[in-house]
Amino acid sequence: MSKLDGKIALITGGSVGIGFAIAQRFIAEGAAHVFITGRRQEALGEAVEKLGGKKVVAIQGDTSNLADLDKLYSIIKKLEGHLDILFANADRTSDASAKIQTAFHNHQARLRFKNGTSWKIHEKLEYSSEQTEEKLRNMFEKLLEASDTLSPSVTKILQNTGLSVEEKQLLRLTNPDHIQVESNYQGPHIKSSITRSTLVDLIEAFQKGQVLHEKYVYVILHQARAILKTLPNVNHIDLYNLHHIFIIGDLHGQLADLLHIFNVNGLPATYNPYIFNGDFVDRGSNSVEVILLLLVALIIYPSSVFLNRGNHEDYMITLRYGFESEVNRKYAKCKTRLLDLFKDIFSWLPIYSSVDTGKSKLIIVHGGISDRICLSQINSLARNQYISLSIRPKSKKVGERLTKDEEDEYLQMQDLLWCDPDPEDRPGCRNNVGRRMACFFGPDITEQFLSKNHFSMLIRSHEVKEKGYEFEHNNKVLTVFSASNYNGGSNWGAIARWDYKAEEPCIMSYTYQDIAPIEKLNFNKKITLYEDPVYQTLMEKIVTKKSLLKKEFARSDRNQTNYISSTAWADIMKSVLQIDLPWLTLRSKFVKEDTQGILYNTMLEEYALDNTKFQKSHTGIIEDLYRSKDILMALFNLIDSDHSGFISRDEFSDVIKLLLDSENCTGDVNQAYVEELTSAMDLDKNGKIDVNEFLGKI
Repeated sequence: MSKLDGKIALITGGSVGIGFAIAQRFIAEGAAHVFITGRRQEALGEAVEKLGGKKVVAIQGDTSNLADLDKLYSIIKKLEGHLDILFANADRTSDASAKIQTAFHNHQARLRFKNGTSWKIHEKLEYSSEQTEEKLRNMFEKLLEASDTLSPSVTKILQNTGLSVEEKQLLRLTNPDHIQVESNYQGPHIKSSITRSTLVDLIEAFQKGQVLHEKYVYVILHQARAILKTLPNVNHIDLYNLHHIFIIGDLHGQLADLLHIFNVNGLPATYNPYIFNGDFVDRGSNSVEVILLLLVALIIYPSSVFLNRGNHEDYMITLRYGFESEVNRKYAKCKTRLLDLFKDIFSWLPIYSSVDTGKSKLIIVHGGISDRICLSQINSLARNQYISLSIRPKSKKVGERLTKDEEDEYLQMQDLLWCDPDPEDRPGCRNNVGRRMACFFGPDITEQFLSKNHFSMLIRSHEVKEKGYEFEHNNKVLTVFSASNYNGGSNWGAIARWDYKAEEPCIMSYTYQDIAPIEKLNFNKKITLYEDPVYQTLMEKIVTKKSLLKKEFARSDRNQTNYISSTAWADIMKSVLQIDLPWLTLRSKFVKEDTQGILYNTMLEEYALDNTKFQKSHTGIIEDLYRSKDILMALFNLIDSDHSGFISRDEFSDVIKLLLDSENCTGDVNQAYVEELTSAMDLDKNGKIDVNEFLGKI
């Protein structure tokens, strides 16, 4: 028998005693894990105890039973490996051995097919979603071309999108087009647009310890900066659309922790959203790599990846805690201009996130709160003026000190990024002597703040916790810290997952020992095993084309039988959706079928866009708007220059008409439809449209 270093083996069939003997031999030859199956729990327990229990897992059940095989396979997947050896010990009972072998290999084949189909869906959906960036650029150009026909407020905003002298100088000095890549450079290249493949390529390069070329760092930073500038101060997140979200605390340049999180929970994707709650840099040795991966994820998935600013995204802090030194070490020739660009990008990070879970609302912010926090004021401030919170910004009144209002705004920013819950649960707010900035806040402050702003929980980071997380203030405050063994310590890392309509988060903790060496992880075809969100994303795309699909189905049904053939159904799905998937294989997910064929009117019959605020006869328009919701959000954020969350009816009408003209390629969208939709969305008839409520309604 050959050496089994690092292998995973399953010993199945026959007596536990014989399985025990074989397991001993496998472990002696270096197997990483050995699974023993059997029907008697007592005998299995004794075998595991004798073998030490660390590398041996007992599975009670019959592995010729597919349900038990599923249980076994799920355990193996949690070990981040796969089954290398199947030893069918059947005590000379060849029929039993053959049965087990056949069942297991059939099971593996089904899983390969299942995961292969899921991956293909994923790839096609990602290719489709990557077109959004180009659409957004085209839409912005259309806005510019049409500026003389738009409302005065929109035209003024477009005219004011120019850059300041300082910005122009910074972007000129860091223009990637002016930088050549040396012929001896061995790292990854970013040849055109940034896609999911770019993310995987960068991960693989960073796993090998490669340093990304300065040119490509600028490519990433420029694209990320363009997105960040369009975002409001608060990330508005609705789990009705996203289904779940992962909440990640401090990473502090610990690449191994970030890759462990991605390996276990899947890479960020349209259907696999993440919030990263600040402190991406400092302390750890891979701060550059961590922040670049997060920014690339933001570029690819701006509607599924959310970044909150932490207190370490501050150039005065990075001077002292390692990020600047790391940049100096890795990019010595361009360190000054690169640090200036990072400094600018940090200032554009959103301040906090608001999450609608379907049951309640959460606020996610890096530090905490105080008795002076006013979210309406936070939502409207110019966040990019706060390059550092260690230094007071300049007053808007030249040559003067900060006014009382300006001082209050500055202190609120400090509180959000620096505050801690009072460790002794004392009421009120008191100075945080240890940090020499911001304050401790008590349970009463938490209760008052959550009640006033209609939140059920505050999720924050900022403090290392022994188990990676901690509930405080009557379970109303949750701290999540994701950097394990932080700064040479022994703490666990943790992340939280919140599912749609869940009443509480699922906490996942890990130790440094749980983290596999980063060079051994494979992300080339890594997709999350949560298959439902994949199909949910596909369903959303189908729903936005539902009217057109039904029209094509009816046209194919010449005799009006309500049936069409499965091949006709598959061809129509491919043609209308422009996504080449194994539709015949997937048809049971979306439509009912009997011996006569496909009952096409049952197509996702339980799914419909919520358009109760608009006439049912205009469902096609609602579908167009829903299909372009990412573009809508970016355009609204551009027009909503003060980040109030509202735009005027005229501004709303301009954007909607341009968007519908683009979707229908006719240029003659009925103005009455647009006016009716605008009127329906002006819920309190005050002449303003609540952007987030509008997006929620469609």
